[in-house]
Order: sequence, then structure tokens, then C-alpha cells
Amino acid sequence: MRVNNINVSLNNIQNDQNVGVKLVHLTGNKDTSVFAIELAANQFIPAHYHEVGIETYFILSGEGIIHLGRLRNGKLFWEHKIKVTDGDCFSIEPNQVHKFENNSDQILRIIGTAPLTHTTEEDRFFVTPRTTYL
Repeated sequence: MRVNNINVSLNNIQNDQNVGVKLVHLTGNKDTSVFAIELAANQFIPAHYHEVGIETYFILSGEGIIHLGRLRNGKLFWEHKIKVTDGDCFSIEPNQVHKFENNSDQILRIIGTAPLTHTTEEDRFFVTPRTTYL
């Protein structure tokens, strides 16, 4: 068994080149993995979705906004904009377009669970956002 410390892992990792934030795999396997994510002040993870597997998230510290949308005929339509803060947890279903935004001046730290493929091009699809909310 290997034990990883979330704080040490985030302090020793560089930004993920694809999403531009700190993202580190902590434990798990290809089916279910645990990740730590850190967004600096006013940083965001671009709109994207996954075709397979649910994602769960727990906000460790900080606050931000989760944007949820759907693709329709190749266009992205934002449906929800939800404020999240420390202690909040939620799930993202397959094919649900989502974007994380740290709209504060504090660091936002998140723990997430997902299949390992959600961190690769195998099942992480970025989309061009629209600003219209339904």
C-alpha cells in the first residue's frame, strides 16, 4: 500500500499542460482514481466532457463556480452556474459539459474521483464555450 499526502502532492506538482491547473493522481486504478486539483486565484479548467464514467468532487478549501452545459448539434449551451465552497460535494454524469472557475482571490482545492482515462485524450474532450445560459 502507498499513502499519498494531498498537500505534499499539490505542492510538488507542476500545472497539467492540457488544463492549465495543478492536477495530481493520488491513488486508485484505471476504473476508479482519486485526484487532487488546485486552481489559483481567478484560474479555470476549460469546458470539457467525458463519455464514460461518473466524476465526483469534494471542495476541500476555497470557493468557485461550476458551469454545466450540454452539446446540441455541435454547439454548447450552458444550463447551470452553481457556486461551490468548502465542504460541498457533487457529481458530474457522462457527457455533461463542465467547467470549473475559481472566481476568488484564494486557492481552490478539490478532490475528485473518476476513471483514469478522464485525465487523458482517451476520454477528455474540450469544447468551445458559449456565453448563453438557458
